[in-house]
Amino acid sequence: MRFASPIFFIIFLPILIFAYFYINVFKTKLFKTHVDFSRVKFLQELVTFNLKEHLYKLLQLLKYVALIFAVIALARPQEGKVFEETNDQGIDIIMALDTSSSMSSLDFKPLNRMEAAKKVTCDFIKERKYDRVGLVIFSGLAFTQCPLTTDKTSLIEFVKDINIGDTGLDGTAVGSAIMTSVNRLKDSKVKSKIIIVVTDGNNNMGEIDPITASKIAQSYNIKIYTIGVGSLEGAIYQIKDPFFGVREVRSTQDAINEDALKEIAVTTGGKYFRAQDTKSFENIMQHINKLEKSEIKVIQHTLYNELYKYFLIISLCLLIMTVILENTYLRKLP
Repeated sequence: MRFASPIFFIIFLPILIFAYFYINVFKTKLFKTHVDFSRVKFLQELVTFNLKEHLYKLLQLLKYVALIFAVIALARPQEGKVFEETNDQGIDIIMALDTSSSMSSLDFKPLNRMEAAKKVTCDFIKERKYDRVGLVIFSGLAFTQCPLTTDKTSLIEFVKDINIGDTGLDGTAVGSAIMTSVNRLKDSKVKSKIIIVVTDGNNNMGEIDPITASKIAQSYNIKIYTIGVGSLEGAIYQIKDPFFGVREVRSTQDAINEDALKEIAVTTGGKYFRAQDTKSFENIMQHINKLEKSEIKVIQHTLYNELYKYFLIISLCLLIMTVILENTYLRKLP
Protein backbone atom coordinates (compact mmCIF):
# COMPACT_ATOMS: atom_id res chain seq x y z
CA MET A 1 0.00 0.00 0.00
CA ARG A 2 1.18 3.53 -0.74
CA PHE A 3 -0.14 7.09 -0.12
CA ALA A 4 -0.68 9.37 -3.13
CA SER A 5 -0.84 12.58 -1.01
CA PRO A 6 1.31 12.00 2.10
CA ILE A 7 1.62 15.79 2.64
CA PHE A 8 -1.68 15.66 4.54
CA PHE A 9 0.01 13.70 7.32
CA ILE A 10 1.36 17.07 8.48
CA ILE A 11 -2.09 17.60 10.02
CA PHE A 12 -1.06 15.09 12.67
CA LEU A 13 1.42 17.65 14.06
CA PRO A 14 -1.15 20.08 15.57
CA ILE A 15 -3.16 17.09 16.76
CA LEU A 16 -0.14 15.77 18.69
CA ILE A 17 0.61 19.23 20.11
CA PHE A 18 -2.98 19.63 21.29
CA ALA A 19 -2.96 16.13 22.78
CA TYR A 20 0.24 16.95 24.67
CA PHE A 21 -1.21 20.11 26.22
CA TYR A 22 -4.53 18.41 26.87
CA ILE A 23 -2.84 15.68 28.90
CA ASN A 24 0.01 17.57 30.59
CA VAL A 25 -1.32 21.11 31.07
CA PHE A 26 -5.05 20.80 31.54
CA LYS A 27 -5.20 17.45 33.29
CA THR A 28 -5.00 19.05 36.73
CA LYS A 29 -8.14 21.04 35.93
CA LEU A 30 -9.94 18.03 34.55
CA PHE A 31 -8.90 15.42 37.09
CA LYS A 32 -8.18 15.62 40.78
CA THR A 33 -5.10 13.69 41.69
CA HIS A 34 -6.12 13.09 45.36
CA VAL A 35 -8.88 13.84 47.85
CA ASP A 36 -8.49 13.84 51.65
CA PHE A 37 -11.12 11.96 53.61
CA SER A 38 -11.20 11.32 57.35
CA ARG A 39 -12.84 7.95 56.94
CA VAL A 40 -12.08 5.30 54.30
CA LYS A 41 -15.60 3.89 54.55
CA PHE A 42 -17.03 7.22 53.38
CA LEU A 43 -14.72 7.15 50.32
CA GLN A 44 -15.80 3.61 49.44
CA GLU A 45 -19.43 4.72 49.45
CA LEU A 46 -18.64 7.48 46.93
CA VAL A 47 -16.75 5.28 44.51
CA THR A 48 -19.41 3.76 42.29
CA PHE A 49 -19.29 2.73 38.64
CA ASN A 50 -20.90 5.26 36.32
CA LEU A 51 -21.46 3.87 32.81
CA LYS A 52 -22.35 7.22 31.27
CA GLU A 53 -19.16 8.87 32.46
CA HIS A 54 -17.05 6.06 31.02
CA LEU A 55 -18.91 6.20 27.72
CA TYR A 56 -18.45 9.94 27.58
CA LYS A 57 -14.67 9.60 28.01
CA LEU A 58 -14.65 6.91 25.35
CA LEU A 59 -16.52 9.17 22.95
CA GLN A 60 -13.91 11.90 23.36
CA LEU A 61 -11.27 9.36 22.36
CA LEU A 62 -13.34 8.18 19.38
CA LYS A 63 -13.44 11.76 18.06
CA TYR A 64 -9.65 11.72 17.77
CA VAL A 65 -9.73 8.27 16.18
CA ALA A 66 -12.25 9.57 13.63
CA LEU A 67 -9.95 12.50 12.93
CA ILE A 68 -7.01 10.15 12.39
CA PHE A 69 -8.98 8.09 9.87
CA ALA A 70 -10.05 11.30 8.10
CA VAL A 71 -6.42 12.40 7.76
CA ILE A 72 -5.47 8.98 6.37
CA ALA A 73 -8.30 9.31 3.84
CA LEU A 74 -6.94 12.72 2.77
CA ALA A 75 -3.51 11.11 2.22
CA ARG A 76 -5.20 8.80 -0.35
CA PRO A 77 -4.05 5.27 0.49
CA GLN A 78 -3.73 3.10 -2.64
CA GLU A 79 -3.21 -0.57 -3.37
CA GLY A 80 -1.33 -1.40 -6.57
CA LYS A 81 -1.51 -4.31 -9.01
CA VAL A 82 1.42 -4.88 -11.36
CA PHE A 83 0.80 -5.79 -15.00
CA GLU A 84 3.46 -6.81 -17.50
CA GLU A 85 3.36 -5.80 -21.15
CA THR A 86 5.71 -7.28 -23.73
CA ASN A 87 6.52 -5.42 -26.91
CA ASP A 88 8.08 -8.35 -28.77
CA GLN A 89 7.38 -12.01 -29.53
CA GLY A 90 9.03 -14.93 -27.79
CA ILE A 91 10.08 -18.33 -29.13
CA ASP A 92 7.75 -21.12 -30.25
CA ILE A 93 8.91 -24.49 -28.94
CA ILE A 94 7.67 -28.01 -29.53
CA MET A 95 8.77 -30.71 -27.09
CA ALA A 96 8.73 -34.13 -28.83
CA LEU A 97 8.96 -36.94 -26.26
CA ASP A 98 9.57 -40.62 -27.01
CA THR A 99 7.02 -42.87 -25.25
CA SER A 100 8.25 -46.23 -26.57
CA SER A 101 8.60 -49.23 -24.21
CA SER A 102 12.39 -48.80 -23.95
CA MET A 103 11.76 -45.54 -22.04
CA SER A 104 10.87 -47.74 -19.05
CA SER A 105 14.57 -48.51 -18.57
CA LEU A 106 15.75 -47.97 -14.99
CA ASP A 107 19.26 -46.70 -15.82
CA PHE A 108 18.22 -43.20 -14.65
CA LYS A 109 17.64 -44.35 -11.06
CA PRO A 110 15.72 -43.53 -8.97
CA LEU A 111 13.58 -42.65 -12.04
CA ASN A 112 13.14 -44.47 -15.31
CA ARG A 113 13.92 -42.67 -18.58
CA MET A 114 10.31 -41.60 -19.10
CA GLU A 115 9.88 -40.10 -15.63
CA ALA A 116 13.25 -38.34 -15.90
CA ALA A 117 12.21 -36.87 -19.27
CA LYS A 118 8.90 -35.67 -17.84
CA LYS A 119 10.60 -34.05 -14.84
CA VAL A 120 13.19 -32.07 -16.81
CA THR A 121 10.58 -31.13 -19.42
CA CYS A 122 8.32 -29.64 -16.73
CA ASP A 123 11.28 -27.70 -15.28
CA PHE A 124 12.16 -26.42 -18.75
CA ILE A 125 8.57 -25.29 -19.44
CA LYS A 126 8.51 -23.31 -16.19
CA GLU A 127 11.56 -21.35 -17.36
CA ARG A 128 9.97 -20.33 -20.67
CA LYS A 129 7.84 -17.56 -19.20
CA TYR A 130 7.16 -15.57 -22.38
CA ASP A 131 7.28 -18.40 -24.95
CA ARG A 132 4.62 -20.60 -26.47
CA VAL A 133 5.33 -24.28 -25.90
CA GLY A 134 3.61 -27.34 -27.37
CA LEU A 135 3.90 -31.09 -26.82
CA VAL A 136 4.20 -33.98 -29.28
CA ILE A 137 4.51 -37.61 -28.15
CA PHE A 138 5.66 -40.47 -30.33
CA SER A 139 6.63 -44.12 -30.44
CA GLY A 140 5.43 -46.11 -33.48
CA LEU A 141 3.07 -43.21 -34.21
CA ALA A 142 3.30 -39.50 -33.47
CA PHE A 143 0.57 -37.05 -32.52
CA THR A 144 0.10 -33.70 -30.83
CA GLN A 145 -0.64 -33.96 -27.13
CA CYS A 146 -0.93 -30.19 -26.67
CA PRO A 147 -0.70 -27.40 -29.31
CA LEU A 148 1.38 -24.28 -28.79
CA THR A 149 0.19 -22.48 -25.67
CA THR A 150 1.22 -19.90 -23.10
CA ASP A 151 -0.79 -21.72 -20.42
CA LYS A 152 2.18 -23.37 -18.72
CA THR A 153 0.10 -24.81 -15.88
CA SER A 154 -2.11 -26.83 -18.23
CA LEU A 155 0.84 -27.87 -20.38
CA ILE A 156 2.71 -29.22 -17.36
CA GLU A 157 -0.35 -31.28 -16.45
CA PHE A 158 -0.32 -32.75 -19.98
CA VAL A 159 3.34 -33.71 -19.51
CA LYS A 160 2.69 -35.31 -16.14
CA ASP A 161 -0.12 -37.41 -17.65
CA ILE A 162 2.13 -38.96 -20.32
CA ASN A 163 2.57 -42.73 -20.05
CA ILE A 164 4.65 -45.24 -21.97
CA GLY A 165 2.64 -46.66 -24.87
CA ASP A 166 0.19 -43.74 -25.10
CA THR A 167 0.33 -43.79 -28.91
CA GLY A 168 -0.89 -47.39 -29.02
CA LEU A 169 1.94 -48.66 -31.26
CA ASP A 170 5.43 -49.45 -30.03
CA GLY A 171 8.53 -48.46 -31.97
CA THR A 172 10.45 -45.24 -32.64
CA ALA A 173 9.17 -42.96 -35.40
CA VAL A 174 11.56 -40.00 -35.07
CA GLY A 175 10.80 -38.76 -38.60
CA SER A 176 7.06 -38.71 -37.91
CA ALA A 177 7.64 -36.87 -34.63
CA ILE A 178 9.65 -34.17 -36.44
CA MET A 179 7.01 -33.75 -39.16
CA THR A 180 4.17 -33.54 -36.62
CA SER A 181 6.16 -30.85 -34.79
CA VAL A 182 6.90 -29.00 -38.04
CA ASN A 183 3.18 -28.90 -38.86
CA ARG A 184 2.61 -27.14 -35.54
CA LEU A 185 5.36 -24.56 -36.17
CA LYS A 186 5.42 -23.88 -39.92
CA ASP A 187 2.68 -21.22 -39.85
CA SER A 188 4.07 -19.44 -36.81
CA LYS A 189 5.01 -15.77 -37.35
CA VAL A 190 7.69 -15.60 -34.65
CA LYS A 191 11.34 -15.28 -35.60
CA SER A 192 12.61 -18.25 -33.58
CA LYS A 193 11.05 -21.72 -33.82
CA ILE A 194 12.63 -24.81 -32.28
CA ILE A 195 11.92 -28.50 -31.78
CA ILE A 196 13.45 -30.52 -28.95
CA VAL A 197 13.40 -34.25 -29.73
CA VAL A 198 13.93 -36.58 -26.77
CA THR A 199 14.43 -40.25 -27.75
CA ASP A 200 16.30 -43.36 -26.67
CA GLY A 201 16.01 -45.32 -29.91
CA ASN A 202 16.84 -45.57 -33.59
CA ASN A 203 14.18 -44.62 -36.14
CA ASN A 204 12.43 -47.87 -37.09
CA MET A 205 8.84 -46.77 -37.79
CA GLY A 206 6.97 -44.11 -39.72
CA GLU A 207 6.54 -43.11 -43.34
CA ILE A 208 9.27 -40.46 -43.46
CA ASP A 209 12.92 -40.74 -42.46
CA PRO A 210 14.34 -38.29 -39.91
CA ILE A 211 16.89 -36.69 -42.25
CA THR A 212 14.25 -35.78 -44.82
CA ALA A 213 12.00 -34.46 -42.05
CA SER A 214 14.85 -32.32 -40.71
CA LYS A 215 15.44 -30.79 -44.15
CA ILE A 216 11.76 -29.85 -44.32
CA ALA A 217 12.09 -28.28 -40.88
CA GLN A 218 15.13 -26.33 -42.06
CA SER A 219 13.13 -24.95 -44.99
CA TYR A 220 10.76 -23.37 -42.47
CA ASN A 221 13.70 -21.96 -40.44
CA ILE A 222 12.96 -24.39 -37.62
CA LYS A 223 15.91 -25.41 -35.46
CA ILE A 224 16.03 -28.90 -33.94
CA TYR A 225 17.83 -29.96 -30.76
CA THR A 226 18.11 -33.73 -30.37
CA ILE A 227 18.70 -35.50 -27.06
CA GLY A 228 19.72 -39.14 -26.98
CA VAL A 229 18.53 -40.63 -23.68
CA GLY A 230 20.31 -43.65 -22.19
CA SER A 231 23.31 -44.76 -20.18
CA LEU A 232 26.42 -45.91 -22.04
CA GLU A 233 26.40 -48.95 -19.77
CA GLY A 234 23.08 -50.06 -21.26
CA ALA A 235 19.41 -50.20 -20.34
CA ILE A 236 18.07 -51.83 -17.15
CA TYR A 237 14.73 -53.66 -17.18
CA GLN A 238 12.71 -55.57 -14.63
CA ILE A 239 11.72 -59.11 -15.64
CA LYS A 240 9.73 -61.84 -13.94
CA ASP A 241 11.92 -64.88 -13.43
CA PRO A 242 10.01 -68.15 -12.70
CA PHE A 243 12.75 -69.16 -10.21
CA PHE A 244 13.99 -65.86 -8.72
CA GLY A 245 10.88 -63.68 -9.07
CA VAL A 246 11.19 -60.06 -10.21
CA ARG A 247 14.77 -59.10 -10.96
CA GLU A 248 16.71 -56.53 -12.96
CA VAL A 249 18.67 -57.31 -16.10
CA ARG A 250 20.95 -55.03 -18.12
CA SER A 251 20.90 -54.81 -21.89
CA THR A 252 24.26 -53.66 -23.27
CA GLN A 253 22.84 -53.04 -26.72
CA ASP A 254 22.81 -49.31 -27.49
CA ALA A 255 19.94 -48.65 -29.89
CA ILE A 256 20.48 -44.89 -30.20
CA ASN A 257 21.62 -43.86 -33.67
CA GLU A 258 23.75 -40.93 -32.57
CA ASP A 259 25.01 -40.20 -36.07
CA ALA A 260 21.46 -39.71 -37.33
CA LEU A 261 20.49 -37.50 -34.35
CA LYS A 262 23.62 -35.39 -34.89
CA GLU A 263 22.81 -34.97 -38.59
CA ILE A 264 19.24 -33.93 -37.78
CA ALA A 265 20.53 -31.23 -35.44
CA VAL A 266 23.32 -29.99 -37.71
CA THR A 267 20.99 -29.80 -40.73
CA THR A 268 18.75 -27.30 -38.92
CA GLY A 269 21.46 -25.38 -37.06
CA GLY A 270 20.73 -27.12 -33.78
CA LYS A 271 22.81 -29.37 -31.57
CA TYR A 272 22.89 -32.99 -30.38
CA PHE A 273 23.22 -33.97 -26.69
CA ARG A 274 23.59 -37.28 -24.89
CA ALA A 275 21.83 -37.64 -21.51
CA GLN A 276 23.33 -40.53 -19.53
CA ASP A 277 21.63 -39.85 -16.21
CA THR A 278 19.11 -37.50 -14.62
CA LYS A 279 21.72 -34.89 -13.69
CA SER A 280 23.21 -34.68 -17.19
CA PHE A 281 19.66 -34.53 -18.59
CA GLU A 282 18.90 -31.53 -16.39
CA ASN A 283 22.16 -29.82 -17.42
CA ILE A 284 21.32 -30.32 -21.11
CA MET A 285 17.91 -28.68 -20.75
CA GLN A 286 19.44 -25.79 -18.83
CA HIS A 287 22.02 -25.39 -21.59
CA ILE A 288 19.32 -25.29 -24.28
CA ASN A 289 17.39 -22.81 -22.14
CA LYS A 290 20.42 -20.49 -22.15
CA LEU A 291 21.06 -20.93 -25.87
CA GLU A 292 17.48 -20.03 -26.79
CA LYS A 293 16.88 -16.85 -24.83
CA SER A 294 13.80 -14.82 -25.70
CA GLU A 295 14.62 -11.21 -26.57
CA ILE A 296 11.62 -9.78 -24.78
CA LYS A 297 11.29 -6.21 -23.58
CA VAL A 298 8.98 -6.21 -20.59
CA ILE A 299 7.20 -3.02 -19.51
CA GLN A 300 5.62 -3.07 -16.07
CA HIS A 301 2.47 -1.08 -15.37
CA THR A 302 1.00 -0.59 -11.92
CA LEU A 303 -2.73 -0.01 -11.59
CA TYR A 304 -3.62 1.59 -8.27
CA ASN A 305 -6.95 1.13 -6.53
CA GLU A 306 -8.06 4.01 -4.28
CA LEU A 307 -8.71 2.95 -0.67
CA TYR A 308 -9.48 6.34 0.89
CA LYS A 309 -13.24 5.72 0.83
CA TYR A 310 -12.93 2.92 3.39
CA PHE A 311 -11.09 5.17 5.86
CA LEU A 312 -13.53 8.01 5.19
CA ILE A 313 -16.52 5.74 5.86
CA ILE A 314 -15.01 4.63 9.19
CA SER A 315 -14.35 8.27 10.15
CA LEU A 316 -17.90 9.36 9.31
CA CYS A 317 -19.43 6.40 11.16
CA LEU A 318 -17.46 7.24 14.30
CA LEU A 319 -18.43 10.92 14.14
CA ILE A 320 -22.10 10.12 13.56
CA MET A 321 -22.08 7.69 16.47
CA THR A 322 -20.55 10.29 18.83
CA VAL A 323 -23.02 12.99 17.75
CA ILE A 324 -26.02 10.69 18.24
CA LEU A 325 -24.90 9.53 21.70
CA GLU A 326 -24.00 13.05 22.87
CA ASN A 327 -27.44 14.30 21.89
CA THR A 328 -29.41 11.36 23.27
CA TYR A 329 -28.12 9.03 25.94
CA LEU A 330 -25.24 11.30 27.10
CA ARG A 331 -26.78 14.73 26.48
CA LYS A 332 -26.90 15.71 30.18
CA LEU A 333 -23.20 15.13 30.71
CA PRO A 334 -20.80 18.11 30.40
